[in-house]
Formats: sequence, structure tokens, C-alpha cells
Amino acid sequence: MKLNVRTAVIAALVAGVLCSAGSAFAAPMIVNEYNSVKDANVLKDGKSDTYFGIVPGNGGDWMELVVIADNLDARGWNIVTEQAGAADATITLPTDAVFGSLRSGTILTIAELVATDLSYDPFAGDWWINYQASFSAGDNTQSNFQITILDASSQVVFGPCGEGVNPASGIGSDEVFKLEDTPSGLITPMSNYTDGTSSTFGAPNMWSSGSVTQDFSALRSVVPEPTSALVLACGLLGLIRRKK
Repeated sequence: MKLNVRTAVIAALVAGVLCSAGSAFAAPMIVNEYNSVKDANVLKDGKSDTYFGIVPGNGGDWMELVVIADNLDARGWNIVTEQAGAADATITLPTDAVFGSLRSGTILTIAELVATDLSYDPFAGDWWINYQASFSAGDNTQSNFQITILDASSQVVFGPCGEGVNPASGIGSDEVFKLEDTPSGLITPMSNYTDGTSSTFGAPNMWSSGSVTQDFSALRSVVPEPTSALVLACGLLGLIRRKK
């Protein structure tokens, strides 16, 4: 059955609007996880963090963000935190060159007790950056802790996100807040954020007792796998030598 021309035009316009809307509302950076374990507590049920292991406070104050837009310039962006309905801290990302072109699929952690490490290299399979900064005044991220990401012009790009927004309550003082979904441009603060004990500082989130792990493959497909990059480099070197 042939489509009426008018129907086809309307369908095309609707598709265009939907695609444009999806692009317009896709956040370039999202919240992925934050620690809510009280300073004197450890993770519930004897669980351990993939980086810290089992330690009081589960590594202290830390949050984890994921870059969605490729080659993102996040220099001068502000990460604003709130706790118990009151302003908590504002963290300004530095102007280092590495923040001027973040690749999609990059994990950015901000931690009070872990030294800054900007030596990441997606082409070598290293997708993690850590920036040391203090936030969450008092005994860790406990009461309705929320995060808002603002760009260099102070426009909100994501958030507020956290306890009190979604879920409305229920993040215990021996748990973490985390996204149990694949990071993408479809994620909003009302996506599947929940509490849990599978803690993964600087790595993709896990849930269901560690049986499910976030899939970053689509975001990271912008950069060839390390082995593929090596093959490509060798091939280019061979071509150069042949031309000489």
C-alpha cells in the first residue's frame, strides 16, 4: 500500500522533531554514582568496592560522572552539590588541556581522598580521570545529597540528581547511589537511579550482586580498541615506508 504524499511529509516532520528533541535534551555529561557510606561504616553485607576494597567510609567523599558527548570541552564547568536542602559545595573543573576534549565514555571521578590523576589515554584503553576536591561538609554524603552539573556559562546540563529527586529516599549510610542502566544521551535524573552495595569507584557500575555491569561499548566506539589502533598504526607506518 502506497503512502499518501501528505502522510509521508507529516511522518518525516514528526521524525525530524523527535530526533531534534532527543539531541536537544541529551546531556553531554551525567551523574553515574556517588558514595553514601558514613565515615565510620563499611559497605553493607560485607561488600567491597572494586578500587578501595573494604574500608571505613568506602573511600570517603567521592562522586562519579560519565561523559556522553564526544570531544567535550568541560573546562571551567561547575559541579554543584547540595545536602539536606542546603548548599554544600561548588567544584570547578580545571582548565587543563585534558578537560578541553573529553572522549565519550570517559569516567570522571571527583574524590576528596584520592590524588588528582589526569593521565588518561582512551587509545590505550584508559578511560578514567580522577580530580581531587573536597565537598560534602560533615560526615560524608548522607542526607538527600544531590548533584547538578553546570557548563562554563552556568547553564544546567544535568541535574539536580540524587536522593530526594530520584529515589525520593532510601539511600542508606552503608550504600552507594548509582545508575543501573547503560549510560547514554537518554539518561535523565529520573532514570533508573537507586541504592546499592556493589560499589565501583572509577569503573562501570554493577548491580544484581555484581552479575550485571554497565555497557560502555557504544559510547567508546568513537575510539578504536587498543589492538585495532596498533594494527592501524602499523598499517599507516607501512604505507609511509612504501612511499619513500
